[in-house]
Amino acid sequence: MEKLIFYICTFVLISFTIGSKLGSREVHYITCLTENNVSDDDMFTIQDIIEDKHKQENQERIKKNGCVIQCLLQKEGVMEGSEYDVEKMHSKFTKRTNAPSGSKKVETLDNCINETKDLTEKCDKSFALTECLVKAEEREKSRHLPIERLG
Repeated sequence: MEKLIFYICTFVLISFTIGSKLGSREVHYITCLTENNVSDDDMFTIQDIIEDKHKQENQERIKKNGCVIQCLLQKEGVMEGSEYDVEKMHSKFTKRTNAPSGSKKVETLDNCINETKDLTEKCDKSFALTECLVKAEEREKSRHLPIERLG
């Protein structure tokens, strides 16, 4: 399957590829699967998120994905429990993406943080953040498609 690299939450290192599992390119992926008693088969692909296929799944599978993502974010040091460390998130994001402060990418990150910051359950919050970032990245890519590909 053709690979298209994306980083978890673009900033926090959850690399993804269309067809690959959320977070599967991260160093702590297997550890987080094990710690959360989740199998690789339980993880959604980026394409599942883009196409909203995950919304047809039961809440337990969505929660499992969120818990693995939260584990990855925590191991990366940008989340503790259900709280974001926004300063570290910005630092790691700009380092990983070379996105300057005030750029569209940083604005997108901030928008997703703001959309999800009031969620109190850590797994739900992590999944919502990832979903927001994946969809924002996809919208941004589709804006830059050549006109002949849009029709």
